[in-house]
Amino acid sequence: MSNKRPTYSHSRLQTFENCPLQYKFKYIDRIKSEEEGIEAFLGKRFHEAMEKLYGDMRYKILTLDELLDYFDEQWEKNYSEDIVIVKKNRTKEDYYNLCKECIKNYYQRYYPFNSSKLIALEKYVKINLDDYGNYQLGGYIDRLSQREDGTYEIHDYKTSGSLPEQEKIDNDRQLALYQLGVQNLWNDVEKVELIWHYVVFDKEIVSRRSNEQLEELKKETIALIDRIENTEEFLPNESALCDWCTYQDLCPLKKHKTKLESLPVNEYLADDGVNLVNTYVKLKKEISDREAELNKVKEAVFAYAEREGISVICGSDKQLKISQTEGLSVPSKKSEERKKLEEIIRSAGKWNEVSTLDNSALKDKLKADKWDKGLVDEIKKFITPTISKRISISTLRRDED
Repeated sequence: MSNKRPTYSHSRLQTFENCPLQYKFKYIDRIKSEEEGIEAFLGKRFHEAMEKLYGDMRYKILTLDELLDYFDEQWEKNYSEDIVIVKKNRTKEDYYNLCKECIKNYYQRYYPFNSSKLIALEKYVKINLDDYGNYQLGGYIDRLSQREDGTYEIHDYKTSGSLPEQEKIDNDRQLALYQLGVQNLWNDVEKVELIWHYVVFDKEIVSRRSNEQLEELKKETIALIDRIENTEEFLPNESALCDWCTYQDLCPLKKHKTKLESLPVNEYLADDGVNLVNTYVKLKKEISDREAELNKVKEAVFAYAEREGISVICGSDKQLKISQTEGLSVPSKKSEERKKLEEIIRSAGKWNEVSTLDNSALKDKLKADKWDKGLVDEIKKFITPTISKRISISTLRRDED
């Protein structure tokens, strides 16, 4: 990476947390992607509508019809068939209607928009995370306003289709970082409310941060930046977000799938990778089927040997020898029974003799009758005798005439 540290942003940090490889493609390799998803397109159109609504408010309050006309104009002007719709059961009309409904609901909920005084729209703030300016972030506040009681409001519009719980919002980094930036702008910034508008749900979620929380956020963010800059191998992280990634044609986890999706059926079936996978899966299934069949024969061998009272079974030119070993099964390491068993052995001063509760060592001690009978009886309450059987194959030797 360059010696000069870049100015980070919340989205840049979030990209690394979501997928280090996507971060590398976007911010280190600077590979530009022309592809845009419908969700991002919808988000831009909603933000434009809000900027128009509040930007005109110093002069007039737009009617809902005027605002929707502006939205229609921006949607038509910017939409193209290159916009990617990941959800195949949805159409552009679905997203258009959704965005329009969000604007309607927002307008009707907050009209006449006078609960606070507008200070700025799309306000850029720079945040110093340390005292020396070595760690800096920048970001744009959707809307910054101030109430009559002096409280500053940092507003952010979210068009996400999922609604986070309050706990997640209270730990969200984005607007808290913006609060740090706002506090550096004026001397009267004492009370600040962070306000998320989840417009798909017509839901407003409010959070506040103490000075202690903000100081801790600085430390956490610096640590994240250090982790990013010390990363040598930017590995892909597969998640539900992959479907919306614009670098799938470069990602080792998605590249082959992306290539295949563009092929006609005849070329798809002829692809070397497809053939390798199909062959591997077929052989794996055959092996699995054979293993299941072999296990049935094993059980039949054990049953036959026990029924006949023998330990060697002869075939045409091979023979099977059946052997069995007695063992002990102790409780699993994190169970309460295991803790109790360990305490019994420790209290008796025998812990070192069983190598931290090694099955083989414990079995030898119990068999040797060297421990007090009362201790042995206590231990036996926690262990289960086991028998493991084994089959070995050897060449059948026949007596020579």
